[in-house]
Amino acid sequence: MKQKPQQLKLALKNLRQALEQTESALLELDESFFEEEEHVRGTQERRGQDLFSVMEVCQELGMGKSWVHRRIKIGEIPSIRLGNNIKVRRKDLEEYLESRRQNPLDEEEELARAG
Repeated sequence: MKQKPQQLKLALKNLRQALEQTESALLELDESFFEEEEHVRGTQERRGQDLFSVMEVCQELGMGKSWVHRRIKIGEIPSIRLGNNIKVRRKDLEEYLESRRQNPLDEEEELARAG
């Protein structure tokens, strides 16, 4: 009878390890896919590009994909859906960044009023 719980614990441990390995492999595949996509693009200029993919938004902001997806989902970063692709206009991204800008002088004034 004692062997059954031990067998279950071992099976769950093995399953957890397999899931972690699978997740790591998927993340590596995801990264290599986007690196390959970037390589294919080569030296094309992106200065005139008006629409960014989610990965390009990640690169522009230096943030992870899940963080960017969350901001898009809640409407914080406006987006456009084209088929299965989500795009963000350059202008919308710039406006988002400007709305997040913090002015140290404003913070000092607020602290002075509070104190």
